Amino acid sequence: MAMGKKDVLIIGGGPAGIAASIWCADLKLTHLVIEKEASTGGQLHKIYNPITNYPGIRTTNARELAENIAEQAAALGGEMRMNSRAASIDAGSMCVELASGERLQARAIVVATGVRRRRLGLPGEAELGGVLESGAKQAAETDGSSVVIVGGGDAAFENALILAKHASEVTVIHHSDRFRAREQFLEPARQDPKIKILESTVIRELVGQNGVLKEIVVEGKGGIQRIAADHLLVRIGVEPNSELIEGIVNLDARGYAVTDANCETSAAMIFAIGDVASPLSPTIATAVGQAATAIKVIKARIANS
Repeated sequence: MAMGKKDVLIIGGGPAGIAASIWCADLKLTHLVIEKEASTGGQLHKIYNPITNYPGIRTTNARELAENIAEQAAALGGEMRMNSRAASIDAGSMCVELASGERLQARAIVVATGVRRRRLGLPGEAELGGVLESGAKQAAETDGSSVVIVGGGDAAFENALILAKHASEVTVIHHSDRFRAREQFLEPARQDPKIKILESTVIRELVGQNGVLKEIVVEGKGGIQRIAADHLLVRIGVEPNSELIEGIVNLDARGYAVTDANCETSAAMIFAIGDVASPLSPTIATAVGQAATAIKVIKARIANS
């Protein structure tokens, strides 16, 4: 059964989606935010380092920022529905069907589904104890242990520097001999005696014992070797949550939504904002700016229709 038609349906309650809600309220557009999790905030709940590059905001608590943004949207009359997963989009009728079977209709749809961390895709990665979610959050758990980090970017080397203050040894494994990490992270890691860097090396197997990680089998220039590991942290980038719009709008080779200067996709009145459409600049500032652009365009289209 379909509810009354809204001006805008916003799929995703991260910074982009909530900023879109704020702009809808400001421009007097009826709208609904659909969020699959129990709370809004998206990737803000996975940030454990201080946020220092968003103008006017300096905080060490990203969760608090998420709460403040949600409270602002709610105070302005933003309607949000938690624990609701969008299952499909019908671009012709501008309907979104939820996993519950409920159908929602709008004059415009804004996709703000964000990204997720890429995984190695190896057996045991999700089940074994010792696999870390965040170096900053779980640093104390690594005291005196052996840690393996996979990745070659800023996140991998920043975490290596954090964990080297706790672990007995940190091994960074990267599939190439070239690194994306900035020198401010890469050079200190190279100088740290507790950090070992394995270039042109890939992980072949995770070995556990009684449900806990014990060894990692890798293959590199020296052939196959086994590395003792108490903890594993995977930082090999992210991938977009774009399955919902696959086959409906144009995606690039990596699955990110392709949009124009108005943040509109190849399907009329379906917009994509935030990380799902921002492979070059997945930031809070980008998400908020794109939200303003998309909603202002939608307002103009509706006013002129």
